[in-house]
Amino acid sequence: MNHKTPDLTTPSPAALRDAARHAGCGLLMGAADAIPGVSGGTVALVLGIYRRLVAAISHFDAISVKLLLQREWRAAAQRIDLFFLLALGGGVVIGLGTFILLIHELIEPHNPARPYTYAVFLGAIAASSWLVMKLIRAATTDQLSICWALGILGAAIAFLLTGPRVFPDVQQSPHLLFTFCCGMVAICAMILPGISGSYILLILGMYSYLSGIPKALLKGEAIGGDLLQFVVFAVGCAVGLIAFSKFLRWLLHRYEPQTMALMCGFMIGAMRALWPWRDGDAYIAPPSTGELIGCTALAIIAALVVCGADYFTSANKKIDQVVHEPVE
Repeated sequence: MNHKTPDLTTPSPAALRDAARHAGCGLLMGAADAIPGVSGGTVALVLGIYRRLVAAISHFDAISVKLLLQREWRAAAQRIDLFFLLALGGGVVIGLGTFILLIHELIEPHNPARPYTYAVFLGAIAASSWLVMKLIRAATTDQLSICWALGILGAAIAFLLTGPRVFPDVQQSPHLLFTFCCGMVAICAMILPGISGSYILLILGMYSYLSGIPKALLKGEAIGGDLLQFVVFAVGCAVGLIAFSKFLRWLLHRYEPQTMALMCGFMIGAMRALWPWRDGDAYIAPPSTGELIGCTALAIIAALVVCGADYFTSANKKIDQVVHEPVE
């Protein structure tokens, strides 16, 4: 058998431009995923690469493994869109690593910027909920009723899950199985348009703990247990991404309105976790009129930025490329 070998020729200028553009897209996706409010999936939708991303990830399957075992390197690389994923993934890592350090500082309990930061998150997730709602296109009255029921159910579940003492903030190393499951759930949320993976971690009480590990690494303060937690979380992300992508592709193809309705309800109900003023488990009133006005203004600005990005790119139309594409 004549095995194909990787193309080691010098990339063309067009290929380099594409790689740079995809790395930039990844940078924006990573920055978004570091912020509990806008998902990387939403950014991919806005930038017009969502279809390609979901298709590429869903091709990590038995066929690709068979090509690798047969040493059909070029065919395997083409099937999983390797160079696209490498450029995009590199940008995601840089954006996520940079912004997660910044956000970790801003949401510290005694940081005066904490309520303003949560206000931005609240405005962004409110706008994202509206954008996801726009994607719900029920074909019949019965389907519309089902969408409403799923939306209300999702909102109720999320509202209960974000209540006091359901998932308290993790202060020390949790059970590795919990960390693994958090990675699986968070990465699934990352590739869904509308739901932020870091937002899920915030709900589960893991955001502050996990975002503090890179900071500890930079300062040389990380211990072996923290590194193990980070590795287990990364493995959970990898497993969840590969396992969920093909199911997501099928779900959006078969049940797009119902899926979007459930996501929208979850986002709306979970906004309870982003109330800017909390004292432990208690939801308190704003301490001053000035802070209330400032937080309200920031929430509105964040919402306008998200809606503006959608308006200027017509992002809500691009989901059709995914849901109407044949699923293998």
